[in-house]
Amino acid sequence: MTLNGHVVVDVDAHFFEPLHDFSNYLDEPWKSRFSGATRGRFIPGSTGDRWVGGRIMRNVTSYPQKDMTPEEIPGLMKHVGLDKIVLLPNKMLSFGKLSSDEIAVPLANGFIDYMLDKVVDPSEGIYTMLVAPFHDPEESVALIDRVADEKGVVALCLVTAGPEPPLGDRRYDPIYEACNDRNFPVVFHAGGSSVDSFFIRGYRKFLETHTLGFLWNNMAQIVSLVVQGVPEKYPNLDIVFQESGIFWVPLMMHRLDAEYMKRQSEAPLLTKKPSKYMQEFYYGTQPLEEPDNPEYLQQIIDMIGGPERLMYASDYPHWDYDRPSVITNMDFLSDSEQGMILGKTAERIFGI
Repeated sequence: MTLNGHVVVDVDAHFFEPLHDFSNYLDEPWKSRFSGATRGRFIPGSTGDRWVGGRIMRNVTSYPQKDMTPEEIPGLMKHVGLDKIVLLPNKMLSFGKLSSDEIAVPLANGFIDYMLDKVVDPSEGIYTMLVAPFHDPEESVALIDRVADEKGVVALCLVTAGPEPPLGDRRYDPIYEACNDRNFPVVFHAGGSSVDSFFIRGYRKFLETHTLGFLWNNMAQIVSLVVQGVPEKYPNLDIVFQESGIFWVPLMMHRLDAEYMKRQSEAPLLTKKPSKYMQEFYYGTQPLEEPDNPEYLQQIIDMIGGPERLMYASDYPHWDYDRPSVITNMDFLSDSEQGMILGKTAERIFGI
């Protein structure tokens, strides 16, 4: 299956793993605790009206209660129009709510074992990422050593909602060093949009916190990553940010450049302006902004570093997912540029 002759790779889709199946990949006491949990409730939180609106789902009458099965994946790939898919276990978004490694480490190990055993199938174009328990860098490295060579594991994923200190801090250096040495990409995946867990109390609607949450957390981490010199220390590291659109990227480039030029002594590892590092990162497109004037989008892509810095992402099956047509609808892109975004760049970066 190709789109306009291009291979389509989705670098960010989610698998709604059944807790009763996933719990079999955990040791006690977590196995017993999770086996009886209701879907999505192993970490409490309210969803309010967050599921209202958006695009039509797998089944609007059962979403979000219905768990997914591995047998569904080829059908969803055909439905969206994908040749290859990188699936993340959906509950990984809750990693930012975990306060310690006591649960994060067994969860991370259980997630990847479950995905490799039940879901991943490179022969069918089905891949996943290793969700790292950033709470314990040493355990994260051990997990990288254990599964990074698996053919179906294409990258390390760090959830940007929750890490304290932020992810540029040197305590995480062992994680980046391990990935740098293995040429194993690191994907920073946004999270943190719930009304009841937003860092500012008092917002009333999911519309408000969903606008701000994913964006805020990616901005917070990219500032830390650049200023603390992670791309300088680990020059072979491919860095990807996803799930907050792309309009924010030039904003942070220019904002950081302006601050850096006034306080360069506070970022002694940098050898060039922050924007130059950010133009070497990659960005998942979803949820892609679609301004009335397409020239604005063209200018944003140019400022980011061009179409070669973008990778198509759907975020399926969430309510605001994007089809590949968001890329082919950009008439200002050449056919080859659309092909890069739709799949060629992802195939190169993730080795698939």
